[in-house]
Amino acid sequence: MAEYVMGHIIARERNFKCINQCQEKQVWDQKGLAKYRLLEKLTIGILGVGDIGKEVARTCKTFGMTVWGLVRKIPMKADRMSYIDSYRQISELPELLRSCDYVCNILPSTPETAGLLSGDVMHHCQEKKSVFINVGRGNIIDDDSLLKALREGWISGAILDVFDTEPLPPTHPLWTTPNVTITPHVACVFFDWQVAEMFSKNYENFVKGKPMEYVVDWEMGY
Repeated sequence: MAEYVMGHIIARERNFKCINQCQEKQVWDQKGLAKYRLLEKLTIGILGVGDIGKEVARTCKTFGMTVWGLVRKIPMKADRMSYIDSYRQISELPELLRSCDYVCNILPSTPETAGLLSGDVMHHCQEKKSVFINVGRGNIIDDDSLLKALREGWISGAILDVFDTEPLPPTHPLWTTPNVTITPHVACVFFDWQVAEMFSKNYENFVKGKPMEYVVDWEMGY
């Protein structure tokens, strides 16, 4: 997941799409391609900093980005991650959206998170023209709200790996909306050997009476 997020951020900031287009047309656009933003000057807001969100945050911080994390409850100072610069609760979502160049959703689907960004919530992004990355769940924002945010220029683009309806219908307007990148729910694919390693480690912890990793909290829904 972290590789997917970071890869798309770098591709966008360093104009990889334009580079490919220039090569296809045999164009030497040194002046145009020399205009880009350094990652150390950019801020990413990660909605959901559980196990996956923390890894995304750590990777972004490694590249020098300022990292904000949206959480249910602000952790105690001793429990905060060194690679997350600022924590915000859901009630403070508008401040996060106003402050971040990239907004990356990794939240699970729960009654609390469904539609969290729907309506006109994304208008808070208009100051920085944020880029929205969704690798969490498609129902964080309904399609009409996302299309409106793009059409109104509240966000400058969207990188989407998950959708409310999958597969995304061929006639869906997101396919042809400018500045939108669509991938078919492949941001984080588990390989057989990863599953085997995870099971083996958790089985060993279970036998030894140690806490297991990646335990689902049925009350919270994730």
